[in-house]
Amino acid sequence: MKKQIEQIVTDELAGNSVSRKAEWWNNYLKDKISFMGLGIPEIRKVLLSLNRTNALEELPMNQQVSLVKGLMKGHFAEQKLAAVLYMQLFWLGKQRPSFLLNLIADWFDEQYIFDWNTTDWLSVKILAPLVDSGEKRVIWTLKKWNRDPYLWKARASLVPFAQVAAITGYTREIEHFSDILIRRKERFAKTAVGWVLREYSKVDEEFVLDFLSRHVKYTTAEVKRNALKYYRLRTRENSP
Repeated sequence: MKKQIEQIVTDELAGNSVSRKAEWWNNYLKDKISFMGLGIPEIRKVLLSLNRTNALEELPMNQQVSLVKGLMKGHFAEQKLAAVLYMQLFWLGKQRPSFLLNLIADWFDEQYIFDWNTTDWLSVKILAPLVDSGEKRVIWTLKKWNRDPYLWKARASLVPFAQVAAITGYTREIEHFSDILIRRKERFAKTAVGWVLREYSKVDEEFVLDFLSRHVKYTTAEVKRNALKYYRLRTRENSP
């Protein structure tokens, strides 16, 4: 049954793909991962349609887990994003945070996730709401991920904070997690810091300026550009 439903989902994704979109995304990510040619709205539409016709969310839980895992193991980015959106649509708020976090940790450990696009959508759609849930285990888990050798798992420890409902409620975590990631050599460890600091600058510019001044040795021009985006815009607007 799992293979049948998984194939149905994949076939529907392929049937709704647009070659022009695939070409653009494949060029943009420079073949780090392959694309069929669907956006998030189209993937969500496919899943909702299949849920109406195949009652996906009513399948036994072991079959749903196998379906989602199979999609995340898929070759195309849209299969992986379908796994993320399935989680958001049918599990988020219904399944225990620990259950979701354990599944996601396995995906990283098996290296089914190996690009920033999948990592960041997962962070926005699933991990940020889990942080907002207030469940202590979520922060504890992200703290462990923060020091993980695997780049994408470590990146996913910080990126969710860019989209949480009350970012200033996590100042200590953001500072600590950013301090770890900014010291790593990988570009996408550092850019996670820049993205979150950019959002934090909307509420506390001094925090961002202080962090950057204390980490000059590890901070790239790209990180500064992202972190100071809104600060520089406001500076220009307020200049005579």
